[in-house]
Amino acid sequence: MMDTRTKSLLFCLALIHAIQAQDQSGFISLDCGLPANSSYTTNLTYISDAAYINSGETENIDLYKNSYEQQLWTVRSFPNGTRNCYNISNITDGTKYLIRASFLYGNYDGIRSPPIFDLYFGDSLWVTVNITSETYTFNYEIIHVPSTNKVQICLINKEAGTPFISALEFRPLPDHIYSIGSGSLLLAFRYDIGSTSNIPYRFPYDVFDRIWPPINNDKYYDRLSTSLTVDVNQSENQPPAIVMETTIVPKNASRPFFFIWETGDENIQYYAYLYFAELVKLKPKQFRGFNISHNGNYWEGPIVPDYLSTSSIYNIKPLDPGKHHNLTLTQIENSTLPPIFNAVEIYSNIEILELESDQGDVDAIKKIKSTYKVINDWEGDPCIPRTYPWSGIGCSDESSPRIISLNLSSSNLTGFISTDILDLTALQILDLSNNDLTGKVPDLSKLSKLEVLNLENNNLSCPIPPELIRRFNDSLLSLSVKCNNEIVVEKKEKNKVVIPVVASIGGLLIIAIIAGIVFWIARSKRKQEGNDAVEVHRPETNTNVGDSSLETRIRQFTYSEVVRVTNNFVRILGRGSFGAVYHGMIDDIQVAVKMLAPSAIQSHDQFKAEECILYLYLVFHI
Repeated sequence: MMDTRTKSLLFCLALIHAIQAQDQSGFISLDCGLPANSSYTTNLTYISDAAYINSGETENIDLYKNSYEQQLWTVRSFPNGTRNCYNISNITDGTKYLIRASFLYGNYDGIRSPPIFDLYFGDSLWVTVNITSETYTFNYEIIHVPSTNKVQICLINKEAGTPFISALEFRPLPDHIYSIGSGSLLLAFRYDIGSTSNIPYRFPYDVFDRIWPPINNDKYYDRLSTSLTVDVNQSENQPPAIVMETTIVPKNASRPFFFIWETGDENIQYYAYLYFAELVKLKPKQFRGFNISHNGNYWEGPIVPDYLSTSSIYNIKPLDPGKHHNLTLTQIENSTLPPIFNAVEIYSNIEILELESDQGDVDAIKKIKSTYKVINDWEGDPCIPRTYPWSGIGCSDESSPRIISLNLSSSNLTGFISTDILDLTALQILDLSNNDLTGKVPDLSKLSKLEVLNLENNNLSCPIPPELIRRFNDSLLSLSVKCNNEIVVEKKEKNKVVIPVVASIGGLLIIAIIAGIVFWIARSKRKQEGNDAVEVHRPETNTNVGDSSLETRIRQFTYSEVVRVTNNFVRILGRGSFGAVYHGMIDDIQVAVKMLAPSAIQSHDQFKAEECILYLYLVFHI
């Protein structure tokens, strides 16, 4: 227990530090789950996260609320979608930031099942969040220099519980601190080693709002403290003065100081930041000095802490790799006093990739989203993280990813096919099937890389743009489309597109007479027909040879019916200038099916005349 004098001193020091560190310039403090347009101020000013994300559900923590800081009283949970992303656009590019995400489960959902999920920064996995306790606050920090004025932070559902978040914070840092040459830093741990208060210190004691939790070392170490102010301004990383005003020393003066941690990955590169300040006014014959070794190898020293002044010891190059790390502080030969240790930070190296999708694709897909009111998980960058793009979207594996596939099948789309799709110039696959789209099919052939187009089961009208048919015929496009409920063009493989016309076969009698009659009827009844009709001509003759009349009946067939009639086009009877001719059966009657190639569409009338002559020709040969 602290006496009244000690408490008064701590209170006065707190006031001093608070006065010196009130500047929150550049701070972004988001209370996740706080109602939109809300804010409050404790030591820090927090605002709602609602302006930075359009998904998730807000929840309250009631059971443990009074034991935690206010920003932890609410959470935003994400029961829907694989990815849910925050988009922070009011940062300063080129500025070094400490970025922290905080998670307090607190059994907010009442099911006592803490989740596991991934946290992504840009295109990089920041950390797998494993909530192992209901009552513990999990803080994850990185030190990073954003390359643009916006960043994206995503929570990824791993089917191991519902992702959630309590707070998200950005703190600008001076350029000269935490410099390792390249890459970014991921906090492994940070400790106030000599703490006498058993509470974590942060802003306003720490001007950068780092969190310094205490660590219990009473078994082997004694605590020292001072009521005087320790200068931290000479230290490069400026730890809080209140942290530096306490320290520990070994109870056994001849015993080295061991600081040990284990890791499951021996390839992790660690960076150590150690802080020392002499708190005792040494007598003339007293001297404190020590060396630091890592895993038995000399690292730094001799370290001679200055009285009431902070020294920072750190490594620009990473520590030697290994699964076991032991920092040992050993008294040097002429030292009369044991080592001291005030505070420590350990970071590992992390590579953060801040990729962005092609801006033209981003603009186009956002317009498509607005047109069709697609909401699901379409937030942030459509292709980043590349492992988890927007649902229904496929992206290329490039430094500036392109959208190469778009699948909005069965998405309740209505209206016309958006011409904004034409701005997705790298698109290879487009599936808009099973919706309620209307109007004409736009000339999607302008998408030069398009290989698969599925527009089935909509209410589209014809004609199909000729250029799409040509590309289909040239084996450049797999096409599935139905328009006016009459024409079906469906190819799952890259073969030539065809429009079928079926001519029936009558019998083998009086070929010459019938040929003349059929040719005359074809010429007299020829009409201009659009490409959006399928005609099936079944000329039926009277058995009276002397009767020159010939009744013609027209019936329409769908493409699937023609496939069935021809047994999937298994038997070819011949080929002509307008296309191939296939054998088929309709109601036990042999028929010839001539497939009109797209290149012959403009000569459709001529084809219809030829089909009647073809009728006689095929009767003779079948």
